[in-house]
Amino acid sequence: MKKILMDNFGLKILSLLFAIILWLTVVNIDDPKTTRTISGIPVTILDEEVVVGNNQIYSIKSGQEVTISVTGPRSMVDKMTKEYFIAEAPFSEKSNVDAVPIYVSFRNSKYDKDCEISQKTMTMKLEIENVIEKTFDISINHASILSTAYYLGNEVVNPATVTVSAPESIINQIDEARIDVELSGRTEDFSTESNIKYYTASGTELNVGNNFTSSLATTYYSADIYQIREVPLKFGYIGNVQNGYELVEITAEKTTVKIVGPSATEVESIVCPNELLNISDATEYISVEADITSLLPKGVYLCNESDEIVKITAKIEKLITKNYRIPVSEIDKNNIPVGFIAEILEQNVNLSLTGLQKSHDEFSINEITAYVDLKNTIEGNNEVIVKLNIPGELKVTNEVTVNVNLKKDVTREETETSEDLTENTEETTQSQ
Repeated sequence: MKKILMDNFGLKILSLLFAIILWLTVVNIDDPKTTRTISGIPVTILDEEVVVGNNQIYSIKSGQEVTISVTGPRSMVDKMTKEYFIAEAPFSEKSNVDAVPIYVSFRNSKYDKDCEISQKTMTMKLEIENVIEKTFDISINHASILSTAYYLGNEVVNPATVTVSAPESIINQIDEARIDVELSGRTEDFSTESNIKYYTASGTELNVGNNFTSSLATTYYSADIYQIREVPLKFGYIGNVQNGYELVEITAEKTTVKIVGPSATEVESIVCPNELLNISDATEYISVEADITSLLPKGVYLCNESDEIVKITAKIEKLITKNYRIPVSEIDKNNIPVGFIAEILEQNVNLSLTGLQKSHDEFSINEITAYVDLKNTIEGNNEVIVKLNIPGELKVTNEVTVNVNLKKDVTREETETSEDLTENTEETTQSQ
């Protein structure tokens, strides 16, 4: 047997080598090498905590998927898809420019021997931002308003602040955290839960994205609603103006104010103390300021801040005396004794009237009615007081008198004598 094996050993070895070469040649002809490009291989991130655990957040600018070329036997390469490969980007190897190398390998190591991978996408490029935390006061936006008959009192937001955590680029855009509240139709106190929204400085609602967290998503809003009451302001004064002057009127910037509150229905008017306005010996305008808020009872508030201080003015003017002349023809003579005639000896009567300039401006001498009462006069000259009726605010400063001459009415006596003679003659004739 040994002899058989050893005979022509060299030829046998040569035949074996030839058979192997022939086999390889046949195989290579039947299954040639080929190269194929495969894209869309997803990249798996490793060591993410290197970035995320350092109060940072990242976004991928490029390199979420890779493209490769694979070279190998056609029988292997032709059936390969992106699922045959693993692409990994270890954040622990991130460079100073935030680039991470990508490593691609076969999911099954059996292809490592016959196939070769060439990467076309080598790195994943990141954009890294610091994650910061900021607290905002929650503001209130009235999406609609109350009826004009009602007043919005105290508003409460609870909790009143919200703490958010987000990338710096998002935080820097937030100008306001607020809730929107509908007031239309409200006539009494109410409370509601409201969503918190975030707005930029231009008033645009901000889409905060997925990398945003907040300490709360909603908050509670409550408000007091009051019915408005309008009540009068009342003013007084103390003292008297100086002689020769007159208090014309007391005026105020406002005569009514609008009030609200739990006790507002009990208030009929707001009275300023008289001591506030002292006109003693005054000769010109006096103005004082009244603090209306100090006059309000507990549980009552002003609707408008502009009503807190009201200016009160005492209008004081000097009295003016002017002389007027009344023709005696305008003076009536009343109660002339029977058998007498009366004659006013003066042609005109001078009259002094005192009052405000306005009253003088409005006065007309033709509006005066004047008369003398001659009931107790005697024959001859009589000094008689002229009775005056003066419309308006003017007053007579002195007593006005006239001289009235009373004498017998001769004409009347002659007429009566003639009438008596006529009667006697008629009686005699009748008797005859």
